[in-house]
Amino acid sequence: MNFRSITNHFRLLTADRPFPLEKPKAVQFPVIDICNSRCQMCRIWENKQSVDISVEDLRKGLSDSLFSEVESIGFNGGEPTLRKDLRDLVQVVVESLPKLRGVSLITNAFKYRQVNEQIEAMGKILKPRGISFDVMVSLDGFEEVHDRVRGRDGNFENAYHVIDFIKSSPLVDSVRIGCTVIRENVNHLPDLLDFCIRNDLYIKYRQGVPHQRLYTESLKSPYALTFAEKYEFVEFLEGLILSYEPAPLQRLFYRSLIDQIILDAPRRAGCAWQHKGATITARGELAYCAVKSKVISPNIAEGSPSEAYFGNQDHLDSILRNDCDKCHHDYVGVPGKADYRRLFFEKLDNRFGIKSRVKRLPGFVLFNRARQKRRFQGQLDHFRNLPQQIRLTESGSEGQLKGKRVMICGWYGTETLGDKAIVAGVITAIRARLGPETKFTIASLNPYVTEMTRNQMPELEGVDIASLDHAASISATMDYVVFGGGPMMAIDPLAPMQVLFERARAAGVTTIAAGVGVGPLGPKWLNQSIGRILDLCDVRIYRDDKSRRNALELGVSAEQDPVAEDPAYTWLRDVPPIDGSTKSGKVLLLGLRDFPYRDYASDLSEQDSLMLKQSYETVMVDVVRELMSKHPDLTVRPLPMCTNHFGSDDRWFYRRLFRELAAAGVNLDYSLLGPEQPPLHYVSAFQEADAILAMRFHSLVFGTALGANCVAIDYTMGRGKVRSLAEKHNVPMLGMRELESGRLSRMLSQALEAECHPNFDYDLLRFENLLDTALRASTEQDSRPAEVAV
Repeated sequence: MNFRSITNHFRLLTADRPFPLEKPKAVQFPVIDICNSRCQMCRIWENKQSVDISVEDLRKGLSDSLFSEVESIGFNGGEPTLRKDLRDLVQVVVESLPKLRGVSLITNAFKYRQVNEQIEAMGKILKPRGISFDVMVSLDGFEEVHDRVRGRDGNFENAYHVIDFIKSSPLVDSVRIGCTVIRENVNHLPDLLDFCIRNDLYIKYRQGVPHQRLYTESLKSPYALTFAEKYEFVEFLEGLILSYEPAPLQRLFYRSLIDQIILDAPRRAGCAWQHKGATITARGELAYCAVKSKVISPNIAEGSPSEAYFGNQDHLDSILRNDCDKCHHDYVGVPGKADYRRLFFEKLDNRFGIKSRVKRLPGFVLFNRARQKRRFQGQLDHFRNLPQQIRLTESGSEGQLKGKRVMICGWYGTETLGDKAIVAGVITAIRARLGPETKFTIASLNPYVTEMTRNQMPELEGVDIASLDHAASISATMDYVVFGGGPMMAIDPLAPMQVLFERARAAGVTTIAAGVGVGPLGPKWLNQSIGRILDLCDVRIYRDDKSRRNALELGVSAEQDPVAEDPAYTWLRDVPPIDGSTKSGKVLLLGLRDFPYRDYASDLSEQDSLMLKQSYETVMVDVVRELMSKHPDLTVRPLPMCTNHFGSDDRWFYRRLFRELAAAGVNLDYSLLGPEQPPLHYVSAFQEADAILAMRFHSLVFGTALGANCVAIDYTMGRGKVRSLAEKHNVPMLGMRELESGRLSRMLSQALEAECHPNFDYDLLRFENLLDTALRASTEQDSRPAEVAV
């Protein structure tokens, strides 16, 4: 990092936004206004002719001093390779722009022979001058999906001819794929990503938006994503950020786009066209950005482009004020100060390893623990200081809402398939005692995730969803506050849960821990928070003996507290059976996950943990390969118990794990790895399975509940839930250190050949009965003393 670079970074770190307008460094140049695709998201192809700037006029226009600082120019369209004089335009550009360092071309690659010829001609001009040549091929889906979006049969196959050519061409410096996301392809994005990864192609995703240059300002239907489609798209983008995208600015763009789509937040991504970008249209008109800018000069060859560019700043300011915050277009540039500062320090860390050096300093562990403790206390203070609503009417008074009010909290807003079954089981059990008019509110860490769950499950119809801030404000107005299953574990989001229970208990609200786990435990202050929540509960029901023992270790008076099964069993009891008469062959269902070694193997070194993780993944691939070779009629079906990034989206893990097998032609059934489905859809897959390899805790719950033969993997390293459940139901199990391909393959072969029979006796269902008894007792109480609020 030289002095000039440091000076520039300092300027960008401190300069006010928006930046002052300067000569353009980047120009986009749609060279033609017709196209030979028929894309759903574009109307250029409806044009029958194009009035294009001539080579001579382009040369004259680019001679203006406005373009003296241009470093990059992008040729697009329409389909730019349809211009017979494209190479002449490129020649003019390289001769007219003294600081030009890069040229890019975007093509649909439909007429692949013509496209390849044009690319070669461009490369022969650029290569001798040392100008970087980037080619982006538009692919909007894998195979027939792309053809549907583009309105042309055979487009994907033709594009592959171009990709093959440019990958091997010495004239092309970089090859990229560009995917525009609309309703037609939004549910098929992972298949295209897999194709790109297998073929060593970088892909960039953009959201299709109304666009005046593409004549789509009034076109709505291709872009009008439903809520479920938006959910799927943002979760895919989250996966790109976590597992794929290398460029910091592009990751920031994806993060900004996620927040815009799902939270309606203002744009955070930077945009060079706000202060140093220009557009030259096919006609030779000058504009700022292509999305919102009006034409500021009708022809760059006439008059002064510089005067037009710097003389229309009022128009640019209007765009900045009124449009930029709402813009989803895939421009990138220097972001705001806070984001730029974070990216700058991330760059420094990548280069100099600052974080790892700091972590090795004496006293860092103690300092970091103190910082984490302060952060948790800050969260407690935040929620304790929120305004608090109180009841305005007493039970039976005029105006009292009909039905009891129940708030369910836990890790909702990050829910897995298991969490969905839990909350449905808790609601079913409570509604059975309190009546159908009971009014439920779910406190959610991320309300959009819980909204997706509500849309999928009839059991949640009419349920309100509250953000944590709102939940803390209204918890004292409830009749019941319930920690609805799942683990009470040592993580920071305990803070709002603790405050919900503090406020509820102080107001005399009945508080319940309904079928909870306790653990994994962690730092002292978080363990104290778990103990505090449990102490504030009038009723505590645990899902296993290990959880009750953990509660006792935390000082909770849990000696008489009951243990029941997981609340998910209550919901699974009532799912309808399926007709399996048409099924052919055996089905092995996989309930795997990425190994969370930082949570469950913290006693191992990083190197040993990674070796254990690699060994696990190698065994899984080998076992699947061996079983499918041994059982020709076997279907191996990966099932994602988690389909959001908060809990580590299993779909990304499966696709990475089995990518080489799929490329080798091994026929895995990926039918469950598409868009997130309603829980009953996945339940049907469990019902169809002859055997289940269960690693996720609730894949074992579902398997034992629905009568499949299970083999368990204890990824918790003996620390709790998976081992406890497997031992309870006599399920054969291997720990992470015991995994070995031959042994696991034999266990699964035995499970596949054995007769399936129910492992769970619903006549012994205790959770529902215990909760019913507790609710009956609470409704018979007239009052009880309230605890002083904290």
